[in-house]
Amino acid sequence: MHSPVTTALRSILMEEGRVCLPGIGTLLVVQQPALVSLIEGRASAPAARVSFNANLVIDDGRLARHLADPDQLTQFLQQTRQSLDAGRTVVLEGVGKLFRHPDGEVRFTPGGDNFSKESFGLPTLDVRPIVRQDKPVEEPPQRRSRPVRQLQRSEFGRRYGSAAWYAAVLAGILTVIFLLFRLAGTVSEEFGTRNSRPDTRNRLNVPPQPDRAPAPVIDANQIQPEAAPRINESPVAADKVQVEEETPSAPPTPAVAPRNVAIIAIGLFGRQRNVDKTTRRLSEAGYTPYTDQEGRNTRVGVRVEYREAAELDRILREVQARYTEDAFVMRVNGEERRPR
Repeated sequence: MHSPVTTALRSILMEEGRVCLPGIGTLLVVQQPALVSLIEGRASAPAARVSFNANLVIDDGRLARHLADPDQLTQFLQQTRQSLDAGRTVVLEGVGKLFRHPDGEVRFTPGGDNFSKESFGLPTLDVRPIVRQDKPVEEPPQRRSRPVRQLQRSEFGRRYGSAAWYAAVLAGILTVIFLLFRLAGTVSEEFGTRNSRPDTRNRLNVPPQPDRAPAPVIDANQIQPEAAPRINESPVAADKVQVEEETPSAPPTPAVAPRNVAIIAIGLFGRQRNVDKTTRRLSEAGYTPYTDQEGRNTRVGVRVEYREAAELDRILREVQARYTEDAFVMRVNGEERRPR
């Protein structure tokens, strides 16, 4: 079925590691480590197998560049969609099989070809486990039986010897703590007694201190009230002026850079179930989801507010590392920024 298209698919996967079937999904090459099966007695070298992502449906242009006739690609995609909708399996020779699951999603089963340049063509080796021959275990010499009375004593010491030792250690610790408290109490009483004794030194033959002079008598006739405030004059106006003069002026507020709004596109989905799943994942990760209808598909992205371009670049790298490398800045402040 469309041998030029399948040949181009194998060549692109071997050279570039990924190729998109527009409107269906993207084939990706995934590295696998070396495997050793002791049950089958075989060991295989590291390989690269093909996987499938049904969410990446945007045409990357790789398949069209490798085909001389664009009608071949159109016919291949049309027949593939018809076969999948009819419930038939589409066989990609040397790559794998495409089929539609009962839940409506397109699934992929990889073939047996190896798409790794480093290990392509390496054969599978037969391996056998190494059996270690141990020496026969020698029986230990038989011990002589001890008298019953000696066994009883040793059993008693094994049961109660450790408990008695722990009890003795605990009693010694409590005794040391009690002695330390008694010593501390004795020292504190001694210092308290010394400080409470009155100091009688240098107080003999001290002449009596004269009494303090009585407070002067104030005549009520000499007290005059303060002048009443004038009309339309607040008594605290002068204080307010003085406070305003002493209060330094506040420094000017620095100018704040305006916030920009950008839309980072993540993917274009044809099923509402995939749209809801992606937006839920974005909300759980702390992002603000963005959706827009583009024809029969729905564009899903992230709405970002930022002040500097470096902040937008950092958020774009985070989205690409977490979700897909094909994420890009689609719109900034309402202006389209789609990649050409």
